Amino acid sequence: MKFEELRRFYSENYSLGYLNPPEKNGHSSFERKLILISLICYVYSKSKEKNPDLTYYSLVYKLCNKLSGIPESFIKGLAIVCEDFAYDCKSFPTFGLKGKEILPEILSILNSFTPF
Repeated sequence: MKFEELRRFYSENYSLGYLNPPEKNGHSSFERKLILISLICYVYSKSKEKNPDLTYYSLVYKLCNKLSGIPESFIKGLAIVCEDFAYDCKSFPTFGLKGKEILPEILSILNSFTPF
């Protein structure tokens, strides 16, 4: 594949470009996208201990299901990106968030999804 074909394929299948989280707590929109990935990986690693059948896809689907308008293709792409970033990692930063603060932050970032 040529570069443009690969770029288009990536954009159509794995892009987080549809997320537009506002700056928060000194973190830029870019940083908050990385925070999202890390927090999903963190929640997955903690949840996997109790639920060995858990997949990144099922976790991201469940998280996105709490919101409206997030398409299946985005859910699959985000799950794949998270799984790829987490490959061979054992710990994930939570950026100072603790316990009950983590899921609301994930949902806040996911809620910035815009389909255009």
